[in-house]
Amino acid sequence: MNLPALPISELLACSVCWGADPTSLAGANAAVGLMLVILLTVLSGFISFIVYLARRARRFAEEEAVQMAPQPQN
Repeated sequence: MNLPALPISELLACSVCWGADPTSLAGANAAVGLMLVILLTVLSGFISFIVYLARRARRFAEEEAVQMAPQPQN
């Protein structure tokens, strides 16, 4: 397998650097945007779950404090 001899600068350059129409990258830009939307959705799910756990822990701690409080004797 012989690879054609290309200068290293041609291998590292992107298509826009070589003068391609920037609109030809619309698919790549859309894919990056979609990945950002998915990332933000997953991160917001994690954050909301952590907030849920914190509120639940606080509620259980308050309920336990009420149960452990001394009851008045009649």
